[in-house]
Amino acid sequence: MLKKFLYTIMIVLALFVLAACSQDDDVIPIRIGLTIDESNPVAGEAASRALAQAMEDFLGIPVEPILDISYLVGVEAMRAGHLDIMLVSAFNYIRTSEVVDVELLVSLPMREGAANYSAFITRADRDDINSIEDLRGKTFAFVDAVSTMGFIFPKYHLVSEYGLNPDLIMHSGYFFDTATFSGGHETNVIGVGMGDFDAAAIGAMFIENMEDRGLISAADFKIIASTEPVPNPSYIIRSALDDELIVKIREFFLQFDESAYFAENWGDGTLRFTNPDIAGYAYVRSIVETLGLD
Repeated sequence: MLKKFLYTIMIVLALFVLAACSQDDDVIPIRIGLTIDESNPVAGEAASRALAQAMEDFLGIPVEPILDISYLVGVEAMRAGHLDIMLVSAFNYIRTSEVVDVELLVSLPMREGAANYSAFITRADRDDINSIEDLRGKTFAFVDAVSTMGFIFPKYHLVSEYGLNPDLIMHSGYFFDTATFSGGHETNVIGVGMGDFDAAAIGAMFIENMEDRGLISAADFKIIASTEPVPNPSYIIRSALDDELIVKIREFFLQFDESAYFAENWGDGTLRFTNPDIAGYAYVRSIVETLGLD
């Protein structure tokens, strides 16, 4: 009860902070929530602020960036009308659309050849684990219950390809000896490397990201199975905003070509925002329905 109460207070305080951000009584600012993106954990704050400033210059109205908010705070702020635009994963777009009238704006870029799928990983020296079937009776870690790459897609893979009961996957002794949520993709990689888990589900690009930052050696790990590609995270926007303004904001994203922003956030200055993959998001919605996710 105390935990729920403290969580409620956190939400309320966050909404008050968001509502108090505007310094202009005549012009209501556009508020953009830059939530933590699970496919890119090292996005730069300076570049994100530069994006908001460029949007302000393009629209001719104030734009206020709200940095590093959690998804739960962001969706409550959108529901209350205190947040207009937010970056979300594919699954969180589906969740948000069930409680707030929103639409897809643009999708984040993905480097050519990037591993935009979920991977089942184990240590390279685990000769006893080379397939999903070998995970039976082993300790396993997902990321968290709302992670598209770290839970939703891997869970669907286990259900659709191996006939596992979606309601029992997390139950100890059903398939895995134990299954847990670690809270992070990098936590899963490190946990597997240290032997805390026999195997884990992650966004496949995290192996490359962590190696590039000198945190691991990719040679120490192996991928024993992978899922279908996961749609890129997207910015969503409240449908209650003026239609012409929504069109203008989408136009801003699609013409935004600051190479420094994309180089800092995505490692490639030639990338650009794109129109959302509507078919891909429809696929995610079908997964949600198949798994009976609330």
